[in-house]
Amino acid sequence: MDGEQSGLEATVDRLRTELEGLRTAMRTRAVIEQAKGVLVGRLGCTPEEAFEQLVSRSQTENRKLAQLAADLLANAAPPPAARDVPADPPAEPSPAAAVQDAPVRDAPVQGAPVQDAPMQDAPVPGAPAQDAPARAESASEGENEGERKDTGAGESGEGLATRFHLAAAALTTAADPDELAERLYRAALAPLGAGALVLAVREPDGALRLVGAYGVASRQLSQWQRIPPRTRVPLTEAVRTDRPVWVADRREFAARYPELAGDDLVPGTTVCALPLHARGRLLGALKIGWPEPHHPAPAVEAHLAALADLAADTLLRLPGVLLTEGPPTGLDPAGAPWFRAVLDGLLDPVLVLGTVRDRDGKVVDLQVEHANAPTVDLAGRDATELRGRRLTELYPGMVASGTFDRLRTAAADGIPYRGEAERYVETVAGSARASAMTVCAIPFQDGLLLTWRAHDERDRRIAQLAQTARLARVGTWEWHPGERRIACSDDVPNLFGAPAGTDRLDPRTALGAIAPADREAVRAAALALLDGRTPVTVDFAVRAADGYRSLRALGEAAVADDGRLLSLSGVVQDVTSWRRAEQALSEIRDRLADQRRRTGDEQRAVRALQQALMRPPAGRPVPGLDSAGRYLPAERAHKVGGDWYELLDLPDGTVLLAVGDVSGHGLPAAVAMSQLRYALRGMAYDDAEPGQLLDRLDRMLCHQRADHIAAVTVARLDPRTGHLAWARAGHLPPVLLHDGTARSLEPPPGLILGVNPRARRSTAELDLAPGDTLLLYTDGLIERRGAAPGTGPGADPGGVTRLLHACTDYRAAPDPSGLVDHLLRRFRAPNPFDDICLLAVRRRP
Repeated sequence: MDGEQSGLEATVDRLRTELEGLRTAMRTRAVIEQAKGVLVGRLGCTPEEAFEQLVSRSQTENRKLAQLAADLLANAAPPPAARDVPADPPAEPSPAAAVQDAPVRDAPVQGAPVQDAPMQDAPVPGAPAQDAPARAESASEGENEGERKDTGAGESGEGLATRFHLAAAALTTAADPDELAERLYRAALAPLGAGALVLAVREPDGALRLVGAYGVASRQLSQWQRIPPRTRVPLTEAVRTDRPVWVADRREFAARYPELAGDDLVPGTTVCALPLHARGRLLGALKIGWPEPHHPAPAVEAHLAALADLAADTLLRLPGVLLTEGPPTGLDPAGAPWFRAVLDGLLDPVLVLGTVRDRDGKVVDLQVEHANAPTVDLAGRDATELRGRRLTELYPGMVASGTFDRLRTAAADGIPYRGEAERYVETVAGSARASAMTVCAIPFQDGLLLTWRAHDERDRRIAQLAQTARLARVGTWEWHPGERRIACSDDVPNLFGAPAGTDRLDPRTALGAIAPADREAVRAAALALLDGRTPVTVDFAVRAADGYRSLRALGEAAVADDGRLLSLSGVVQDVTSWRRAEQALSEIRDRLADQRRRTGDEQRAVRALQQALMRPPAGRPVPGLDSAGRYLPAERAHKVGGDWYELLDLPDGTVLLAVGDVSGHGLPAAVAMSQLRYALRGMAYDDAEPGQLLDRLDRMLCHQRADHIAAVTVARLDPRTGHLAWARAGHLPPVLLHDGTARSLEPPPGLILGVNPRARRSTAELDLAPGDTLLLYTDGLIERRGAAPGTGPGADPGGVTRLLHACTDYRAAPDPSGLVDHLLRRFRAPNPFDDICLLAVRRRP
């Protein structure tokens, strides 16, 4: 019994070995058959002679038959990588170089040689039938180990091309994606130093599904079975950009993908993700990992891209990989009859859009690959007129409005897009056509499924009403007798603190949320509605997270002809912002009224003080001198300023004349003016000259560190002799009227008061003839807002010129009082924005 079992085990082991040998021979037969075809075409020999030549060279050069055949194919039919990237010069002549210059007649074309090669078990022509499998097996025996050791020409273009053909032969008999991954690794990636790889195909929603792997732990494969399109990893990035993604080391990986926690799917220091292309479409992605840092040459990068497409072609023929029965429907669902039938059965238009990318992989446009039967766009075009055309060509209005950019972003990032009731305008045959539509786009394969729904007038009005209610924070409610809850719109329960999504409101819950002070008013309004009295309005407050929210409810009752109550309905509006605005406005009004009251009191007090200060001093008339003075406060500003004038009869028989202007308005300016005026009065009893008086006033003002400056003109006039001594501190010079002419006195230098206590001012002198009139004034007489005073830098001399003309035009009796009134009329006093002071004295003849 034990002997029989041992014999059976030996037989099974021998059969298993033979089967594995046959599989190995089958994987290399396609390469050998194609190499025979190249020799037949180039040398004009028979297939048997070609095979014998290959066997002879294999024995002579001590190289595997499959390796020799692959070298020959690499020269005769280079893979896409060798065509696109210049190959490095080989280190030594290839065994196939002897026939490289021979004419090629029927050499197989790369792209389908592996799948189309004969794979039957018939013996190789030109060799005995019983020896052919053995020869092939011996030629490729030790494939797993030998190919890892024999790297051919290293990373030269010729060696890469040879390796590509060996990989193509190895993949022909792969039975599933895992076996495909293993053979791709052993035949092509292991010689490049790679350690692991995974294969992922893209599903219709844009997600990636792992279908095959080699060298990856089962735990990792279990956790990464399906990768959502918005997950940022090298695989999804390669699919999104349709370009290879290289990550040099783990530090760069952590910097580029900081949100990726835990171990990576593919182990290794350097990783690379390559897009998988099949039949002109993006099928998925291949990811490879190297345990050591890997810096490939451009030829190797192109070689890896060609291997990725080779793997994609192999995935298409494997059953069940694409969740469909055949490659066409799995690769392009829009081309499947069942898929088109599903789309045609929908009521709304549907476009299947594919992406159009530039050389950098960026999505630049979207192209209509299929349109269902109900499709009719705004321009009246049906499905047959839309297929194959780009969105930028079809809908320039969509590009101008920005919708196209949002669709392009959705396709590039795999993010659904929905535009609610947007307005679209397209120009058709020179006329504009507009419609409100809701557009929805979801990621699908390498593009989007786009559908839209045009809104008729009723939908448009409903949308407008909904928008109005949202902006106005208004909700609706309705109640029928016998019902225990109040039906309402979405916003109403939230106003009363109910959870989101509640569409019915419990009356007790609503009443409990109302502020206690307002509950009786709400009950009274409800009773009025139940009695049929309509309409009813009530304002109340409800508790909220930030205090209380103010609401206004309006309701009406629907009553049958026999008096029965049918329903109650109405609206609830959040008027919190209105109430808060009203409260803020009321507070502002109260503050303004209080400020107006205080300002009025201050103005009345200052005006009374000013009038008291400016009242002409009581005393005897000055012999030989007529005088007149006027003070007019600003009319529009309603503020008392610091303008003042002074006429003082001194004990020595002279008269002190002065006008001044203190900066500012209101009570502070009036106080500063009074200090200056009375200080000047006290100083005038000394025999000091006007310039000295101004210097003393300046030292006083600077010593007090006052916030004011002052412009002052001071004069001392002897009515008996007509001698006038005068000085100024930044003020306008007096005007002298003599024999019907008027002129401004030449001013001596004099700095304004309150700036430099060490400044010195000079005194000017002249004699007034009998009948001469001297006029002193402040700038409020001739200056208006926007114009400078009559002298000084930036001044407007027109004001002084007009004053001189007005004085010359005065033809009435020589009376200072009449002259002053004439000037005030001519200059339309009072000044709306500034005070006016005038002082005129006339020496009697």
